Amino acid sequence: MIEIRVPATSANLGLGFDCLGMALTMEASVQFSSSDQLIITGCDKKYQGADNLIYQAYCHGMSYLNQVALPVHIHINSPIPPARGLGSSATCVVAGILAAYGLTGTPVNREEVLKLATELEGHPDNVAPAILGGLTASYQGEKQIYTITYPVHSSYRFAVFIPDFPLETQKARAVLPQQIAFSEAVSNQSQLLCMLESLKQGEGTWLKEVLKDHLHEPYRKKLITEYEQVKKIAERTGAISLVISGSGPTLLAIYQEQVPLAELTAELKQLEHKWDCQELSIETKGAYIC
Repeated sequence: MIEIRVPATSANLGLGFDCLGMALTMEASVQFSSSDQLIITGCDKKYQGADNLIYQAYCHGMSYLNQVALPVHIHINSPIPPARGLGSSATCVVAGILAAYGLTGTPVNREEVLKLATELEGHPDNVAPAILGGLTASYQGEKQIYTITYPVHSSYRFAVFIPDFPLETQKARAVLPQQIAFSEAVSNQSQLLCMLESLKQGEGTWLKEVLKDHLHEPYRKKLITEYEQVKKIAERTGAISLVISGSGPTLLAIYQEQVPLAELTAELKQLEHKWDCQELSIETKGAYIC
């Protein structure tokens, strides 16, 4: 039996649309053991068949390694909710591929794992930080995937607000415009560079000024019920900024020095929907085999 641990991820972080993601200290655990037939436990019954994404990724990894995908018992223990913008599908993909390496005793090559995971996910912005950890930028070139991990100052703290309703990625993609103004593209590019430096230096005032996206958040926030109310709560409690995690509906607030968790929880209880507020840190290890 082997166990794979994979962190949740928050993609985009406002200005890094489709290129930036951060691994978080919310971790899924997936156990694989030999079996005479495919068995999947720990998830909804509708995901317990051969079309399960973890199993599909396991088969994909075994095929790449020129190994037979023998039947396995997969047990899932994950606090990462689906369709909430925390990289749940990337978690499944990475877990399955790493299992192929672990069960065959193959040394893990993270560049290979990233390539295989991107083939299944279609883009690297979630799987890259899930595999490598930290705040990671990725670019999918013609022949390889390029990544770089950026430092984040130790004074920053993060809170996620997870609502009791989902938002499918396809719907969040559908509201985006086909074109944007050239000036907005230039502005986002400039702000992204400043954001990365302010995250590195711990310049919270600077970060608050530049973290204002023009590419996707103005359109996606309209799909998130109570977005404006949650944003006001975050601002009242001292958040530097509030961004949409992935394609939503989870929201990520950035604080400095401390997150007023009790105050946030009390205020969020006044809203119509249930918002689960958690304080998380950056997970720097990335996915690993236990």
